[in-house]
Amino acid sequence: MRRRPGSWDPLAWNGPWKGLLLAASVLGSCFQPAPGQTQTPVTIVLTPPSPVVGGNVSLAPQNPPQDFVLCSWYRSATAAETSRILTCFPHTPLVQQNGPAHTGLETAGPGCALHITGLTLNDTGNYTVQIQSPTSPGLDRNKEVINTHGNALSAPCTEMLPRPTVTPNQTLVLENKTFTLRCNSSPSADTVLWLRDGASLASSDRLVLSSDNRTLKVLNVTRGDAGAYQCEVGNPVSSIRSEPGTVTVAYGPESVRIDPPGPITLTLGSPLTLTCVADSIPAPSYRWGLNGTDTNQTGSSLTFNPMTLDHQGTYECRAHNPITNRTVSVCVTARFVGGWVAPGDFPVPDLWTPPQPTASWVLFWAQTCQAQRTPG
Repeated sequence: MRRRPGSWDPLAWNGPWKGLLLAASVLGSCFQPAPGQTQTPVTIVLTPPSPVVGGNVSLAPQNPPQDFVLCSWYRSATAAETSRILTCFPHTPLVQQNGPAHTGLETAGPGCALHITGLTLNDTGNYTVQIQSPTSPGLDRNKEVINTHGNALSAPCTEMLPRPTVTPNQTLVLENKTFTLRCNSSPSADTVLWLRDGASLASSDRLVLSSDNRTLKVLNVTRGDAGAYQCEVGNPVSSIRSEPGTVTVAYGPESVRIDPPGPITLTLGSPLTLTCVADSIPAPSYRWGLNGTDTNQTGSSLTFNPMTLDHQGTYECRAHNPITNRTVSVCVTARFVGGWVAPGDFPVPDLWTPPQPTASWVLFWAQTCQAQRTPG
């Protein structure tokens, strides 16, 4: 039986035609010529150069033979029939014959182009195209078969990257110690960058990056290493940053003091508030003492009414950091130095004055004493 002109006939490759083989390997991470491949006069053009998952792509031989009678695309590195996607004939309209590897998303286009829609990562692989055109005049048509390889291309189906994460997202570390952060991202990410408070970080003696940049280790931690850390991942079609992970550097207490400093003057029976201030991360716990005895008062402030001699003496604030395990103590000395007091309270005959219709008063002063530190 005579075949319809232009119909699919694998045996025709040994007939009065020569085969023009264009190979396109779709293997890597971008649509660019793969290194080390032999260049030939035939070039495969991919549009867009960096296709994405869910998008479309076209593979087309550049300047194919004008007289070609059919071309076939294969999803493999060889022209095996089991991997044939489709064969097209340049009729008007174009005729397409689907092969065993056709998924329903591939169509043929003018100039022997292959269009793939709705890309998935499974579309990454090797692709081969065969173009058949008449044999040149004067050649032995029964023997002449010319195979020409096109450029090998590195072309993945690249995905739009999801947002990476930094773990752990909360880190508390002591000065001079070490911490490690990990950027968890899609394998499709080609680049990984680290940032602290929005500024990019570079590898140094203290900032050590893994070979894939996904792990950041900071040595000999200083207070300047505290901040919000992010990783930014990218590929040819997308770039996205993680939510920040917070690093807190613990130190202190330092620069501990009691406010107000002495001397101060106050009215008898008027409340006095002492406030303990400390530079510490995290915030310290506080405990108050009077004349070496624990008052069982906690918090950064202590309020009392100076009414009797029991209220004079040395007030001590102890600030303790539970992470550094460091405690710093400071104190003020408070004394009555003059004024009228109620009879029988305590004798101050040289300072006694008659009762007045207005409120009684005393002069009260505070003086800071030497701080005491407990090493952490």
